[in-house]
Parts: sequence; structure tokens; C-alpha cells
Amino acid sequence: MDFQNYQEQASKTIQKSSLDEKLSSIVPFLGIIGEIGSVLTQLKIKLRDGKSYKVYEQKLSEELGDVLWYLSTIATQNSLSLDVIASKNLDKINDRFMVDENTEYIDFDLNYPEHERFPEEFEIMFKSYEENGMKKLQIIDQRDKTMIGDPLTDNTYEDDGYRYHDIFHYGYLAIMGWSPVIRKLFKLKRKSNSEIDVNEDGARSQITEELISLFIYHHAADLDLLKNCTTIDSGIIKQVQTLVKNTEVKDCSGKQWEKAILNSYEIFNKLRENEGGRVLVSKKNRQLIYLGKK
Repeated sequence: MDFQNYQEQASKTIQKSSLDEKLSSIVPFLGIIGEIGSVLTQLKIKLRDGKSYKVYEQKLSEELGDVLWYLSTIATQNSLSLDVIASKNLDKINDRFMVDENTEYIDFDLNYPEHERFPEEFEIMFKSYEENGMKKLQIIDQRDKTMIGDPLTDNTYEDDGYRYHDIFHYGYLAIMGWSPVIRKLFKLKRKSNSEIDVNEDGARSQITEELISLFIYHHAADLDLLKNCTTIDSGIIKQVQTLVKNTEVKDCSGKQWEKAILNSYEIFNKLRENEGGRVLVSKKNRQLIYLGKK
């Protein structure tokens, strides 16, 4: 039986309240809460009685069926299709947890001339130093030994290592092939297309990228800078995707964002621990690699 057929059959059994018509739309919401409690009760009995609880699967199936009925009823009363809901949910969880093959990544530089494309792979050096008692950082392009951008500081009262945060931008570049900030620094704005130059590579996109980096950082700071994390909270990923919904990177999956964040913070923490070092930025392999202090 498919969801559409189930919903059609289940809708015939929806009962209306004899007291207040409005209650008919509220009762299913209350009912589903009660049924979830019944599902948990089955788990409690299973944990208590173990293998002796022979009808666990049968009872659990029955309670889950009741949950399904209430879900179907809520959908029907709100003119929603359970079949469409299930399909969209599969798309959502696939985006969040499954889309991670290199062939599924978008090449935002594909149709642009060579001098407007990100390098497929290059090495940078994070060089720490002190000046007038202030910790500073230079990022050196190892291809020609030139400094990329201006020297960086933490721009805060405490030494929190945020001066190394440009690694997040290089992470977006490596994993997703996207970074308006690095495009500006490398003079790789796609000027051959004036709309893309202004709307995708312009100041607004650069500010959005910086905002995303700071937003994630404040979340990561509460989790020891993600040192022991293997996943990112889905709520954080969703917020990031909302921030970029009007940009080209909107089509990157939640899984790709998670990979970019985790890889960037892995390298960020190594840079902080070693007070700098060399990093390989590999767009062709979709990763950042810490190469060592020297």
C-alpha cells in the first residue's frame, strides 16, 4: 500500500466532534502526542522484560500504525498530501546526509575563462608574529611568496584565535568551490558576466560569507571549537542554507556544508595549536590538508 492509498482510506474514518467543529482539527494533534507516549511505553516494557516480551514487534507495529493514522489525519485536515510529504522529506534528508560524492558538487567556474577561475590546488602559509604586543597573522601564497590580503588580528579583547578564521573561507573554496571573499583577494571576480560579478562576487555576497563564518564560530565556541564533533547540528546547517538562499551556493547540499565546516575547523584547530603552518587547499579533491608547521 502506498501513502496516497492509505491516506484516502484513513480519511474515511476521521471522526468529527459532536461538541465543537474546531475540536475535530485539534484532536489529531493531541492524539499523536498520546500515541508517541504509547510507542515509548513499548520501549520501556522491552527494556524491562527483555527477551521475555515476545510481542514487542507486534505491539510496536500497532502503536506506530496509530501514529501514522494521526499523521495522515492531520495532513488530510490541512489539505496536505502524505505522499508529497514523504517525498519531500526524502529529498530533505538526502540533501542533509547523503549528497557527498565529488561528482555531485557544482563547479561554479565551469563556464568562465581561466583567469576568472579558482586554482584547482594551491598551498598557503599562515605565519604568526607579534607587533607592539599584539598577535598578528600573515597568509602567504606559496606559489609566489606574496602576502594575501592584510595582516589579521583577533579584533577582540581576548586571544581567541579568530585571526586564523580565513581558513573557513578557504574551506568553502576547497569543498564547495565558493568564496566571494577569496575571489576578491585573488582578483578572480567573474567580470565576464556583469550580473554574476555584481550579484555573486560583490560586496553583499562577501558580507554574507563573513556573517556565516562568524555565526558558525559562535556555535562552535560552545562546543570546544568542534574538536570532538563528527557532525554539525542540522539547525545550524539550515540557518546557513537560509542565509545563502539567494546565491549560487544555495544548491550545495547540507552534507557538503557539514563537510566544509568540519574540515575547516579541523585545520583551524591545528593552526591555533601550532601557531600557524602550511595548508593545501585542494578544490579538485574537495578538502583542506594541514601540511605542518614549516
